[in-house]
Amino acid sequence: MLKGFDMGKNSIKKPEEVKVKKTSNFKLRLSLPKDTAAGNILDIILNGTFLTRKGFLTLVPLILFISLLGIIYIANNYWAIKNYREISTLKKELKELRFEHITTKSDFMYRSKQSEVARRLDSLGIKESTIPPQKFIIKSNN
Repeated sequence: MLKGFDMGKNSIKKPEEVKVKKTSNFKLRLSLPKDTAAGNILDIILNGTFLTRKGFLTLVPLILFISLLGIIYIANNYWAIKNYREISTLKKELKELRFEHITTKSDFMYRSKQSEVARRLDSLGIKESTIPPQKFIIKSNN
């Protein structure tokens, strides 16, 4: 048996009471470390010091830049929607023109058949020739 270990009786240890010290000066700190630029800006915004004249003047370029990016984003969105509508209109028009092309081509093929041409010319008094064509041979005098 090991020295210093008493294995005779098992017992459950009672948990020690933990005293929680409540303070009324609880401050929630939601900022990044001060050594980063984002931390400084976030700290300034959360503290409200950006509303002072000196603090506000240092952030004017940033606010203008963010406003410009917002305007560009909105304009880009409108431009994309306009282009999408124009593309869908052109697709519909292309589909209609394709159908018109197929119909016109089919009508042309029907009207250009020999039997259809002969039938239409028959009403004008022109008849199809029943004599086969002849080939003329010209002899040269060399």
